[in-house]
Amino acid sequence: MAKQVIDYAFENGLITSEQKEKAEAYRRESGASDNAVLLDMKLLTEEQLAVLYSQMYGYRYLKEPDVQEPELCEQLEYTDLLKYSFAPIIKGGGITIASANPAKLLYAEDLVRDKTGYKDKFEYAVITMSALAAILENAFGGQSADFVLPELEAGDASDETDIYDIAETDSSAIVSVINKIFRDAVENKISDVHFEPQEDSLIVRFREDGTLKKRYELPKSAARQIANRIKTMASADVNTSKTIQDGNTRLDIFGRCVDLRISVIPAVNGENIVVRILDQNRTGVDLSMIGFSKENEEQFIKLIKRPQGIILLTGPTGSGKSTSLYAALSVLNSEDRCIITFEDPIEYRMPGIVQVQINPAMGVTFPQALKSGLRQDIEVALVGEIRDRETATIAFDAANTGHMVLSTLHTNSAASSILRLVKMGIEPYVVSQSLVAVINQRLAKRICPDCREEYSLDIHSPYRKILGCGGAPVRVYRGRGCKKCGGTGYRGRIALQEFLVITNEIGNLLDKGANTNEIERAAIAAGMVKIHQDGINKALSGLTTLDEVHRVVFFDEL
Repeated sequence: MAKQVIDYAFENGLITSEQKEKAEAYRRESGASDNAVLLDMKLLTEEQLAVLYSQMYGYRYLKEPDVQEPELCEQLEYTDLLKYSFAPIIKGGGITIASANPAKLLYAEDLVRDKTGYKDKFEYAVITMSALAAILENAFGGQSADFVLPELEAGDASDETDIYDIAETDSSAIVSVINKIFRDAVENKISDVHFEPQEDSLIVRFREDGTLKKRYELPKSAARQIANRIKTMASADVNTSKTIQDGNTRLDIFGRCVDLRISVIPAVNGENIVVRILDQNRTGVDLSMIGFSKENEEQFIKLIKRPQGIILLTGPTGSGKSTSLYAALSVLNSEDRCIITFEDPIEYRMPGIVQVQINPAMGVTFPQALKSGLRQDIEVALVGEIRDRETATIAFDAANTGHMVLSTLHTNSAASSILRLVKMGIEPYVVSQSLVAVINQRLAKRICPDCREEYSLDIHSPYRKILGCGGAPVRVYRGRGCKKCGGTGYRGRIALQEFLVITNEIGNLLDKGANTNEIERAAIAAGMVKIHQDGINKALSGLTTLDEVHRVVFFDEL
């Protein structure tokens, strides 16, 4: 029945024939299930999908399943509940199977009877995935993260496939542990997982909202087996532990494909492994997520809609440059515009856009791919990164021949990016004519909206010097810490930015050989707000904290 969901949505007027065609094409390309496709492409909301399921199967829709029995859930395996997308709840003295995917209800019923011995008739209901996640979090969220890891025989992690389905049961304890770690990471929107061998243990840390946090501590005896399992998944060489290796693999997280980029480096206590998680089904990227100021957002939309030119996003690794570029594409993506991206790696898949994976081993480099792509009648090109003179030259040539080019550069400020291009070999007059704007950004943790509170800045706070407020009362914000943010006071991230638009004056300065300070002064005179001040403004408006701004951009005056 799951394969008919897209058809059923079309037949009931929830999607158009054109949307149906795009959804089916995206399903074929990504391998995602029908319900994942409808949600990923934002064709239906979770509630609309649940109501659709309710109509298809004739089960009632529980908008708010307020009756929960954690003890009943705990009689079953967390993996099974998530695999079959259901939770058993007590309602009216009997058991109701609340499902986010009724196509799997037969399996769910058999599982509940087998595990609980329940013999009466079940009732059925449809709930959203968010409601299911809340029930499972209530039942399993407090469980210990400790594992018992027995020694494994050689070869336990063999017989692999290109896509690893972590919902499948496996007799190997190592495989089960790794599956649990990756499932945990994906469910919590973790960007990186670190496997770090210590003298007497293996530490697993998650990077969440830009900050590394210890998640698990595993026995040192399991470190080699875990490393070999991950390397096997990434098609790396398990016969050596003394060389640097990189690889990639794809996981099937309950019908949703997620790419993993894996880096292995030999260290003193074993192999240090970092896994970057790229959720390619995550298409819901828009400008509101980034945190542009109102003025910068309006200006940004106006600039990216120009017919030609180059807009650069700058900042260190992990500063959200790619997310901002994808937000720009979400604005530009339309039927009458051809957009091609050139990326390494492809971080998000976007329906309606041609995305090219850079692969130097196969001769698909940034310069080669960009040259070929420009012959394909495009309006907009996204170049993942300008790394060298050749790529920069082709990008500027594209801008001069009627294309809008979006790209990134690794620099510390907006003004220094301009001179970096000149040092790469791009003539100053070409930069001044083709470069539209440079956005330098960092990511700061956002105050949790559910526990945000206002307070008065302490009279002795060093931030008073930064704010220039003397002894005057200043109201600022922080998060108290609650269940939704895990007690941290933060949830999500927001971009701190400086937005430099190339004016005639800046172009003239560049032609005259001006330095970074001169260009920056001209940009500020033209209205640019420096990244430090943007952070302060967002802290004073309650979006983040002064401590977080200081951590990200560092106030030299303190």
